[in-house]
Amino acid sequence: MFFGDIVLILAATELSTWIRLGQSIQVFSRHTGACTFTLILYITMLYIFDLYSADRASFTKDVGFRLMVAVGSAGMVSAVIFYSLPNWVFGRGIFLIQMVLVMLLLSGWRWVFAAVRPSPIGKANVLIIGAGRSGKALYSLLSAPDSPYRPVGFVDDDPAKLGETIGSAPVLGTTDQLIAIAARQRVDTAVLAVTHDRSQTLVDRVICARLQGLTISDMPTVYEEFTGSIPVEHLRHDWLLLANGFSLLSKPYVQRLKRIIDFASSSLLILVSAPVLILTAIAIKCESQGPVFFRQERVGKDGGIFLVSKFRSMIEDAENNGAAWASEDDPRVTKVGRVIRFLRIDEFPQILNVFKGEMSLIGPRPERPEFVKELEERIPYYGIRHSVRPGITGWAQVKYGYGASVEDALKKLEYDLFYLKNMSILLDIKILLKTIGVVLFGQGAR
Repeated sequence: MFFGDIVLILAATELSTWIRLGQSIQVFSRHTGACTFTLILYITMLYIFDLYSADRASFTKDVGFRLMVAVGSAGMVSAVIFYSLPNWVFGRGIFLIQMVLVMLLLSGWRWVFAAVRPSPIGKANVLIIGAGRSGKALYSLLSAPDSPYRPVGFVDDDPAKLGETIGSAPVLGTTDQLIAIAARQRVDTAVLAVTHDRSQTLVDRVICARLQGLTISDMPTVYEEFTGSIPVEHLRHDWLLLANGFSLLSKPYVQRLKRIIDFASSSLLILVSAPVLILTAIAIKCESQGPVFFRQERVGKDGGIFLVSKFRSMIEDAENNGAAWASEDDPRVTKVGRVIRFLRIDEFPQILNVFKGEMSLIGPRPERPEFVKELEERIPYYGIRHSVRPGITGWAQVKYGYGASVEDALKKLEYDLFYLKNMSILLDIKILLKTIGVVLFGQGAR
């Protein structure tokens, strides 16, 4: 889809000159800078509005709306740039026709793509070792239409499970038959989905199979690859101990570079957002009594406590009865509060926390001490997320959205662990771009 978009955007650029002028003007050679800029801008906007995710690989109303917003946003940015650099532009008429053609061609391409795209070619047969809860979760994951694997069966040492069928995959035998089953099913790979109680016998048999040429993968590693999250409930301590990643957490130069970027970005954002901050403060004061800002204790890096600042979006004394998760259509939220929550403007004052070094632009969202105490008792490895400064936005926010329960906190932790394991400046940039789309579409706001 990505490469098809590139071809069609270039085609729209060439066609727009023919439609406008009736002939080719060699637009790519005469206006190389403008053509390259608009191509990159269109692709970036499509990515920001999440149009390269598997669940948006066909044309729907949602996809059509996102395409319209993406193309329109690219057009507005291009107009500003071309107005500032008039010698660079290839003509307003050509540009407007190009926008219309891009919208039509990309819409049609997504409709065609959904109709003709084949299932992944050459799906590899795979065995799942363990038919318990982890194995069933893995089977659901690998059975997805876009999965490159085809789970052909399970191997499990529980006699009661022999002959059982999970989905379309039967339990084919026990681990002492692993090599014979793999040969019979023409399987080169098996995934170990026994994530906790691994007996020495099981380990010995799996090692033996590996030494005889069977590729063995671990369930958390496969899960991470497919979902962009780490399955907390299916982790062993030794996986966290030995898994690749997490190395940048301890690199001082990475933390210093991240801090420099945070300081420079927050300084600029304070200046740029000043008019919005002032108007929001006035609106809050005009609607309800109480302070403009709402300050609350949050848990930061290494478990330290700091005060986070937000615009007040609820009525005064909203928590007289104690701390509580926000709920859908929360009656405590004011009219202005609903608007600023939808647009995420209530989070803007946290830029000051970033400026002071208490937070980062990107990182796990900081939670309240009352909730952290409960979550650390109920969710394994929850404290790991305090290894870095908390962020205004993070991988969990762009992948999962709003959470208001222990179950939501568990899912968010899975994404937070993925971020900590794979932390990089490039991933931070990816999160920032995706955050723009999430904010503009109001996803997860309450």
